[in-house]
Amino acid sequence: MTTAAEIRADSRLRLREAMLAATHDEAVTGGWSSVRMGAVASRVGVSRQTLHAEFGTKEALGQALVLREVELFLAGVVSALARHPDDLSEGIFEAVTFTLQVTEVNPLLQTILASTSGAGDDTLLPLLTSRGQPLLQRSSDLISTWVIRAQPGLDPMVVTDVIDSVVRLVVSHAVAPGGPPATVGRRIARLAVAGLGPTSLSG
Repeated sequence: MTTAAEIRADSRLRLREAMLAATHDEAVTGGWSSVRMGAVASRVGVSRQTLHAEFGTKEALGQALVLREVELFLAGVVSALARHPDDLSEGIFEAVTFTLQVTEVNPLLQTILASTSGAGDDTLLPLLTSRGQPLLQRSSDLISTWVIRAQPGLDPMVVTDVIDSVVRLVVSHAVAPGGPPATVGRRIARLAVAGLGPTSLSG
């Protein structure tokens, strides 16, 4: 039987998602600098105070929005890795390629990344770069955990260090592409396997 507390928690999650969806639409339409907390609240049908109570500041709302977008394709990254449990090189190649391909077509990320060429709004870009630690940490933790489970013979500390570097490198290529996604994916996979050591090549 569903309790009152569970119903309230579910309602809050649904409301939070509605707030983030409305923020996403506002940001993609006019850029982050044009997003107003009052306009987002109006879209959802709540007061501005309710929006502030959930997220606090506009910067915190932006960070939550970026993390939400990342979560949407982290599941795809894990699926790519899971298809190659005995071949980390192929798993990492597919995961990196997938990430860069999604970045190329994701409306919000393209709105953010367009600012690197002077064509877009750069106010959210730090959330991917200089203030992107929550995003980087979430991605690194998820992928490191998977690699350690798939290859228990690897040193967990080495895995953590290598995957953290891989994630930061992928973000760098997303911001300033160094070639087609598949080409970059193959290069990063080779670097990752070299860093993880020969054990990562075994099944």
